[in-house]
Amino acid sequence: MEPITLHPFDPTIAVTFVAALTGDGPVDPSWLPYVPDSLIHDLGKSRAGDENAGNRITLAFARIVASQHPTFFHPGCGLTTWEARVDRGIGLMMRPPSRLFIEAGLERRQVEAMPIRLDLQGGMMGGAWIPPRLIGNVRDLLDSRLERMAKRLHDAEYDPYALLSLMNSAVSYAAERQLGLLEAIGIVGPYGEHESGLNLVVADSKRMDPELRQRIQIAITPPKKPGLMSRLLGKGQPSANGHLPEDGA
Repeated sequence: MEPITLHPFDPTIAVTFVAALTGDGPVDPSWLPYVPDSLIHDLGKSRAGDENAGNRITLAFARIVASQHPTFFHPGCGLTTWEARVDRGIGLMMRPPSRLFIEAGLERRQVEAMPIRLDLQGGMMGGAWIPPRLIGNVRDLLDSRLERMAKRLHDAEYDPYALLSLMNSAVSYAAERQLGLLEAIGIVGPYGEHESGLNLVVADSKRMDPELRQRIQIAITPPKKPGLMSRLLGKGQPSANGHLPEDGA
């Protein structure tokens, strides 16, 4: 599965990033490992419609925000994949990377080549993001639809414990600190390998919230089949009109 990471971040950092990119402000010295000199040239290429240049800009930004807060990782666990495979409702809260940079001061034509979501076949890049004001909505969505999400993941042969635990952890971290959430590909390798200094949080079923584990377990456990005596006595069996005897119909 895809090595997608989730990054809590303060969107105001994009203003400083854009200023450094356009030459209107200094580059934070701590950013130098993540901002190559060629990135300024990529801005011009992106304006000309070069999608790869736009992707390199989003990746550089993702690497910067990864240095500020923990990076949450489990293969395949991202905003784009969640919308496509688990619950489309999260898409209502997701914003394209171009919007982040436009709000930070770039011209629309400079970022039009950026994809609106992660291109899972497009290599390393930053992807969609959720503003801080909507993180609470995402947390409510995860809670209210958890059982349905768990069953859908289980039926698709994904690990509902790992994916739901990690997504809940990333969203809770962001909500508690009034941060947004950004996805990216290229911060870690397929097996979680990464640069030293990265604070990587991986899904750990042994440390997940017991209540969350129990809710998932109940959701994915098949209904118990009636025993022999129950079948002989007709308990739990539909009547001729299709209703269960105990429903009073």
